[in-house]
Amino acid sequence: MSAAPPPIEVLAHGTPQSGPPLSDADQALLEAEARFAEEHRGHEKQHATMALILIMGLIISQLGILVWKKYHIKSFQLATLLGLWIVPPIMGFQAGNMRYVFVWVLFSLANGWIVRMALQNPMQSVTPRLVYKWYTWVYNLSYGIGVVGYVVVLLSFFHIPVVVGIRMETEIKFFETGVILLFYGLYFGTLSRDFVERLSDRMATTMGYYSRTGFPRKHLRSNMCAICGDTTTSDGTADSSQKLHRLGCGHTYHEKCIRGWTIIGKKDSCPYCKEKVDLKAFKKNPWDTSQMLYLNLLDALRYMIVWNPIIFLIIHLVFEISGLK
Repeated sequence: MSAAPPPIEVLAHGTPQSGPPLSDADQALLEAEARFAEEHRGHEKQHATMALILIMGLIISQLGILVWKKYHIKSFQLATLLGLWIVPPIMGFQAGNMRYVFVWVLFSLANGWIVRMALQNPMQSVTPRLVYKWYTWVYNLSYGIGVVGYVVVLLSFFHIPVVVGIRMETEIKFFETGVILLFYGLYFGTLSRDFVERLSDRMATTMGYYSRTGFPRKHLRSNMCAICGDTTTSDGTADSSQKLHRLGCGHTYHEKCIRGWTIIGKKDSCPYCKEKVDLKAFKKNPWDTSQMLYLNLLDALRYMIVWNPIIFLIIHLVFEISGLK
């Protein structure tokens, strides 16, 4: 006499299957999988739509930023500066990174005092050199921190700490510290770079020997520095501790003033006659060359730090409004 056939179980999606009875846990798992499949039915089409919106959003935003920058450069620079100053600390606060928020507050307080001095009208003759000295110090500090962070990240990437006997857990913390230092160096270097660029124009305009368009309000005498307004002499300067630098156009400036204007303030022309400045004259050693490369890197990071989070936030809001998940 033949054996009885095995019992037939019906899966959650209705397909019969022969075999031993399923346990309650297996049955619950199958039912959960069936519900998940039902809830996400047609999501492949949604994902394709979301990818299309993302690509189009990135293309349109790039074109919009290029047009804005071309036709309204001043408002674009101001919006970029405000975004660079405000967006990252908001994100840091939401992420609970209070250490970064604390450092940002300290920087903002000290930087606010410098900005207040630079915006005074009339302005003291020592203010430009003080402003450039502050941003040079911030730049050098951020540069050093960024280099240390980069070296730490590089050593961790090649597992050098493990090779010399450091545990893997310690190497991971070592790597995280390097990333934090690299971010601090790049962020505060970029932020101070944008501040000093705008303040350079404002201070030079206030001094009266510079104008973005048209002619300056004041005539520059041969023994005057157009950046700080202090006098110079034919054989040096009234203060022998201050060196002078003569540009190709014939105008003479305090070396600290003109280096601040060109290297720190990102200007490539004489503030009085607007003739192009040979920036190679300011590269006295390999350190100056590396500074120029680092400054160019800071300029490239501005878009990534400021506009990328805003663009992705707008795209996320579009997803939410459209009901895409």
